[in-house]
Amino acid sequence: MSDYLQLVQTYFPYVAKGASITIQLTIVALLGSVALGLLTTFAKLANLRLLRIVASIYIELIRATPALLQLFIIYFGLTSFGLRLDPFTAASITLSLVGGAYAAEIFRAGIEAVDTGQFEAARSLGMSTPLAMRRIILPQAAVIVLPPFTNFVISMIKDTSLALTISVPEIMYRSYDASSQSYRSMAIYSMAAVLYLAICLPLSGFAKALEKRRASR
Repeated sequence: MSDYLQLVQTYFPYVAKGASITIQLTIVALLGSVALGLLTTFAKLANLRLLRIVASIYIELIRATPALLQLFIIYFGLTSFGLRLDPFTAASITLSLVGGAYAAEIFRAGIEAVDTGQFEAARSLGMSTPLAMRRIILPQAAVIVLPPFTNFVISMIKDTSLALTISVPEIMYRSYDASSQSYRSMAIYSMAAVLYLAICLPLSGFAKALEKRRASR
């Protein structure tokens, strides 16, 4: 027992420092995902067929290929064109691209779930399409998509672990490094699990509460 406590005292602070990188990476990737997701959603719902095709290709391309492959293409593959990104930037871009495709489907489903009569009523009052979307449709859609979007955030936090493959010093990278030094894999990775649980469980509870509240209405 004392040996385990010594291990925790020695390595837990080191592994825990990766949590700040995990959170930073998640925040940056989420901002990119939301921006790309909204643009892709509006393109999917646009009257212009070309925009719908481009948006569909982007979504299907991202969803049909592994995120790890996309990360390697951006970090290693782009060097063939003289573009060398630092690990954090490459991971942020990759997670933003991946998240944008999935966020677009969440946003689109939320917008389409709003009664079409709401939009027609807004148009009959003289609102332009962008104004009706901003003032009437999007606020209602935001309430609808909040539970699935919270689950999406949890998935994004877990997906940041992919960044260890390009040496971003987040939780998993530091856990792997500490495990290599201590030869105590179970104990070290248990520490990583505690950190992920501490970050994700509150969000998971929040998502479940939102789903129950929505179901009770």
